[in-house]
Amino acid sequence: MEDRDIVFVTTTLFSECLEVQRNIIKNMFPESEHILIDGRDIQKWPNSMFYWINEIKDRNEKYFILLDEDCFLTNKEEIIKTLSLLDNYDYIGCPDGYHPLRNTNPIIINPFLLFGKVDNLNKIKYNMSNLRYKLKLKQGLVGWNVTADIKCKKEYKDNFKYPHKIIGPYSFIEDKEPYYFLFWHLLDIGMKFGYLYPYYDSDNISTNPKIDENSPEMAVHIWESRNMKSDNKLIGLTAKERFNRFLNLNI
Repeated sequence: MEDRDIVFVTTTLFSECLEVQRNIIKNMFPESEHILIDGRDIQKWPNSMFYWINEIKDRNEKYFILLDEDCFLTNKEEIIKTLSLLDNYDYIGCPDGYHPLRNTNPIIINPFLLFGKVDNLNKIKYNMSNLRYKLKLKQGLVGWNVTADIKCKKEYKDNFKYPHKIIGPYSFIEDKEPYYFLFWHLLDIGMKFGYLYPYYDSDNISTNPKIDENSPEMAVHIWESRNMKSDNKLIGLTAKERFNRFLNLNI
C-alpha cells in the first residue's frame, strides 16, 4: 500500500489543533492528500458534517481516512494495518458507546476516526448533506429527526457483534447524533462495520484507538476542539489542557 492510495479528510473549525494534525499527516504520509472541509458556519450545521462525502467520493484513491481536527495520528504501521482490514469490512472505527468518553450507541462508529473505501461512498443512496435534520425532545431525551426513511432496524442490534471487552457505559439510543442516520443507511445497503478498541487514557483524558486491546495505539483523540478557547472541562481538564498534554508527549 502506498501513500497515494490514501486520502485524508477533515471537517475543521480551524482551531490550533489543525496545524499540528496536518503536519503529522504530512510527515507520516508525505504523498497523501489531506482535504479540508470548512465547518465554521454554524448555519450549515449539521448538514456540513456530510460535505466530505461529495468532496472525495469520486477521487482516485482507494482508501479514505476521515478524522476530526483534534485526532492526531501516532503510528503509521497500525494505520496501514487497519486499512488492510478493509478487505473484510467496509468501514472501521471506534464505537460510539462502550467506552468512558462516549456512552451512547456502540453499533454506530464515531467518525472522529473513520476508515473506508472511497468507491463505497458512491453506494450511498441519499445526499446526506441535503437532508433536513431537526432536533426533537421525547421523554426528556434529545434526539434528531431526518427527512428520509432512515431508521435503526431491530436486526441491527440482534446481529451486532462487538469484538472487544466493554470498558464503559452505553445506550442503544437510535438518534443521538445526526451522523447516526448515515450509519443506519450504510447498514441498510449492506455495509459491514469493523470496530477498533477505544483505549481510554485516563491521565490525559483521551481516546486512543487500537486494532485490539494488546495492539499499539494508532492515534490520540483529545475531544472537543470546538472548546479550545473555553474553560469547559472534560473530566477535570479543558480542551486546551488536553491539547497541551498531547504536545508535551509528542513534540
